[in-house]
Amino acid sequence: MSTEPDGHASTSVTPGTSRRTFDAAPAPREEDTRTLTVGFFGTSIMEHLEAVNAQMTTQANLPEVGSKITVESWAQRGWVHRLTLSLRAAWPHIAFDVHNHGEGGATSRDIAGIVEVDRVATGTEYDLVFVGCGINDVWRRFQGRTSEAVDLEEYTRHLTGMVDQLSGYTRRVVVVSETPFGPIEDPVTVTSMNAELTRYNAAAAQAAAAHGARYLDVWTPFTVAARHLTGDRGALWSDGVHLTELGDTVVLQQAEQLLAEHRIVEKLLE
Repeated sequence: MSTEPDGHASTSVTPGTSRRTFDAAPAPREEDTRTLTVGFFGTSIMEHLEAVNAQMTTQANLPEVGSKITVESWAQRGWVHRLTLSLRAAWPHIAFDVHNHGEGGATSRDIAGIVEVDRVATGTEYDLVFVGCGINDVWRRFQGRTSEAVDLEEYTRHLTGMVDQLSGYTRRVVVVSETPFGPIEDPVTVTSMNAELTRYNAAAAQAAAAHGARYLDVWTPFTVAARHLTGDRGALWSDGVHLTELGDTVVLQQAEQLLAEHRIVEKLLE
């Protein structure tokens, strides 16, 4: 048993193989230990920060209703965190070294810089990388922040460059589409924003195909879910852009389905 950088315990015991006697601790062989390094490069949809106070997660010591607590730190949660847990639960004998480089407010211009800095600063070679961007590229223009907005041509250049660079030291790259905008503006404006974002997703799909990367389309199932789920209990967005737990679940299910359908983890282990 060992502890990974994020505090999760992992084990290298191979299922179905005896590793314990009555008077001895497990003795994993060196060749049984496998680590898959997984990276995420994207926006706040991937970063998904949440406030943390240890008392909030300790069931035996929860604060009283109405009491005040202090935010002790920020933690990354959302669909990336849940996918990490899902991988570790499904493959308990494999260590997943996860690097979440998601950054709130980042455009493709910013994320391209993050990819470059990560390569220069850490030299990490990945087994699997998820990369997605575009929502802030579009949103900034509708916010009137034109100097930060990224048009489709520049976006395509940045994303293509990232996929090309990552492919040089990543065994499998997955390009993730953006989720649509929810009720963040008046309906006519939101429709225009989503029409524009659709063009960016199409460019992302083309970039993935050109580099032999997988394309994870979360737009279509997210749109279908949003059409049928209404009200507070069916809200997919917390503010029209960032996702609720339900919205995260829609993305999570699509990611899990892609990994299973193409046997991505199995092939990486082979």
